[in-house]
Amino acid sequence: EFVIEALSDGKLRFDGPMMNGMDVDLGATATLRIGGVRVVVSAGKAQMLDRNLFRVGGVQPEEMGILVVKSSVHFRADFQPIAHEVLVAKAPGPMQADPADLPWTRLAPGMRVRPQGRPFAAA
Repeated sequence: EFVIEALSDGKLRFDGPMMNGMDVDLGATATLRIGGVRVVVSAGKAQMLDRNLFRVGGVQPEEMGILVVKSSVHFRADFQPIAHEVLVAKAPGPMQADPADLPWTRLAPGMRVRPQGRPFAAA
């Protein structure tokens, strides 16, 4: 069983480096807790690019030991400054979690295939 910790109308404003000042309406939002895990869920969806997406549910990202997001890149600008480490989970599916795992052959020389990754070089 889970506990409903907080309910919100889901209205927030981004204040991180991406889309700063943009108003967002996620619709009905709830923070659920099961054991020691808290999950913020909403009726709407948004790219995880601002810490206020947690705060709208009453979760203060800076106070958490671990944050988990379903995002590969968008979260980095606002979350990396508070992260001790960023771990990327890979799973099979229609799109690879790590673009470096794809068999690129026609990228422009020097283009990076992942954030802060090595520049592309044709094999």
